[in-house]
Amino acid sequence: MARTSRGFHSQPSDPTRSRETHRGKLVRDPYPPSVPRVRDLQHALNVFDEMLQRRSLPSVVRFNQILTQVSRLKHYSDVIAMNKQMVQCGIRPDIFTLSIVMNCFCRLHQMSCCLSVLGQFFKLGLQPDVAAYSTLINGFVLENRIQEAARIFSKMVHGGHCVPNVVTFNTIIKGLCRMGDNNEAIQFLRKMEERGCQPNVVSYNTIIDSLCKKTLVVDAMNLFSEMISKGIAPNVATWSYKARSFKEFATLVSGKKLQGC
Repeated sequence: MARTSRGFHSQPSDPTRSRETHRGKLVRDPYPPSVPRVRDLQHALNVFDEMLQRRSLPSVVRFNQILTQVSRLKHYSDVIAMNKQMVQCGIRPDIFTLSIVMNCFCRLHQMSCCLSVLGQFFKLGLQPDVAAYSTLINGFVLENRIQEAARIFSKMVHGGHCVPNVVTFNTIIKGLCRMGDNNEAIQFLRKMEERGCQPNVVSYNTIIDSLCKKTLVVDAMNLFSEMISKGIAPNVATWSYKARSFKEFATLVSGKKLQGC
């Protein structure tokens, strides 16, 4: 998506904005603690341009805040373009910047670009964190490229620089279930526990839903019982899957009766 053309709008700093020092004196703080909440894309771009025009550029943290908001508005191409402009202005990205950009490429289904961003981490001397790896893994899962997702997961684990969290594991489980590989998903659930990462309701819900779709009602019920026994409280989605299981179970029983079983 091409960025909307616009003029630059510089705004005078607010002379009343101040902060208190440790001596109790008030001094003017040139920048707000965070960027304003943007209404839409054009508002975000105006704020972004104003930030770039300041004599003393705000920190990358402030720019990350505006990139995050634009990303949440789902203007992924604009986030990528804004990041390029930041780099041209000498603003060095940090791990959060690169993670945001990586997520945008994932949403645009441009996985080759995602891998390029991963390379930028190392080029800049930055170590990708669990959020960055999880984002990349999710991008491959969205493309139904579970093998590539598994390779990234393996690289993450064996690299030893960061430990996968419940989101990372759940993303792989989601990918396996999307491919209909429920047995592997259950095995991965076991590996998750072996590595000291406790499954949550999302972990179980994902597999239970997949089992229900395959009419593996008994397996779904067993997994539900296991979840309850481990003290994991079901949510609305769980009960929805369980209701579906009962419906499938009733249908199977009725079918067997009709066949004289």
